[in-house]
Amino acid sequence: MRARVIRGAVALAVLALLYGIVAEAGNRVLPRRIWITVHYVEDVELIPRYASLGEEAVFLVRAGLLQGGVAVSGLRVVAGLLLGALVGIPLGATMAWATRFGYLAEPWVVLFRFTPALALLPLYVLWFGLGEASKVLLIASGVAIVTLQGAFEGVRGVPRVYLEAAAALGASRRDVLRRIVLPAALPHGVSSLRIATALAWVTIVAAEMIKPTMPSLGYLLALSGAYPRVPTLVVALATIGALVLASDAIAVAAYQRATRWMRRRGA
Repeated sequence: MRARVIRGAVALAVLALLYGIVAEAGNRVLPRRIWITVHYVEDVELIPRYASLGEEAVFLVRAGLLQGGVAVSGLRVVAGLLLGALVGIPLGATMAWATRFGYLAEPWVVLFRFTPALALLPLYVLWFGLGEASKVLLIASGVAIVTLQGAFEGVRGVPRVYLEAAAALGASRRDVLRRIVLPAALPHGVSSLRIATALAWVTIVAAEMIKPTMPSLGYLLALSGAYPRVPTLVVALATIGALVLASDAIAVAAYQRATRWMRRRGA
């Protein structure tokens, strides 16, 4: 874990250095007057320097837009993630454990599995409006499919010899499910949550830009694109990236804890 953190820190430091170099060079050669729709916009910094980004970040924090956006978008992501996992994980485990039910549910799962979550957004807006429900349910839909697949593969991947040994020792079907199948399937479930978390952040940002409301990260992106305010855009994107990295780190820590009994090679 420590080696992973060090590698990540080095990668971020290199990226930050490269951005600083590109920003300095870009401000010398790129135009500061650009054409937007029907008019010119003056004094546009296409690749903002760190000084501009710092000033913009301070302004957004003092105005309450940045931390407010993080709080609102974060709550939507957590709600969608929990709702989707509560539906997807039990459903996937049931499909793998109860074969007949799996045969009945599989065509529907395949249909939604290959339907992009964002393709459902217009339908959800019509059904649930432009408020919180459509955004949270859109996240939950994508998360449910990913976690369902993870739980399904986890339960199906339990070695048959484990099940036969438990049956030979007289274990009941309930004990087999509780003591063998679910613990063995846990790594797949937690791993699917890691993928679903990143998907949730992608989905919420796109959903919030349909009708941007203050405060939210989608509002900051829409606001910065409309005027345009490139420093606001970069700060918002950096914030989203930091949130995704933090969420991924939490998911990795949960996975390592859930699979601490497994052998690992290297750091």
